[in-house]
Amino acid sequence: MALLAKAAGQGHVYAMDALRDIHVNRDEYEQAVKWATMGAEAGLPMAMFELGCHLDQGIGVAADYPVASGWFRRAAVAGHGGAAVNLCDMYKHGRGWAWQMMPVTSTSSLQTLVY
Repeated sequence: MALLAKAAGQGHVYAMDALRDIHVNRDEYEQAVKWATMGAEAGLPMAMFELGCHLDQGIGVAADYPVASGWFRRAAVAGHGGAAVNLCDMYKHGRGWAWQMMPVTSTSSLQTLVY
């Protein structure tokens, strides 16, 4: 694991993803989120997908649907098919939509957002 940590520290995205996987298997979810975040920010689509999963399900981090949908969207654009499926699932079940987070001041403003 020391060699993986060294490689990840030098920017090797697949080492970051391997460390995330090891920490998930050990039920060390906060560490898994740390490595998923680093890999996602470095541009690895698989890490973007995994970070979206952690954020969508609230595993190792508080659930944050808008942020999760953003990572799924980035991964899908980068070609990760599973991320596209998860993003569709979020939309299907109403998680992560920006209008859900907006305060509604009247019925007419709600109709404007929906229609």
